[in-house]
Amino acid sequence: MGKATGQLSINTLIKVVNLLVEKRIKIDAMEQILVKTNPVAYDLYLGAIENLQARKTTEANGVLAQTLTSKPAEG
Repeated sequence: MGKATGQLSINTLIKVVNLLVEKRIKIDAMEQILVKTNPVAYDLYLGAIENLQARKTTEANGVLAQTLTSKPAEG
């Protein structure tokens, strides 16, 4: 059962990676269209991305800090 479960998780991981790559390709294509058609909107888009990245970093650090403080000390 362990081997089947391991194979299932590898297949799931492959599917997730494929979806992420597909979405990244689509986002890159849409970004190129936006750059060429509306530079002002592109600047707004970049600003929104920077804000989301900062928020993601803050939230991730909070979750990591909470996880580390709630984990019992090993020893």
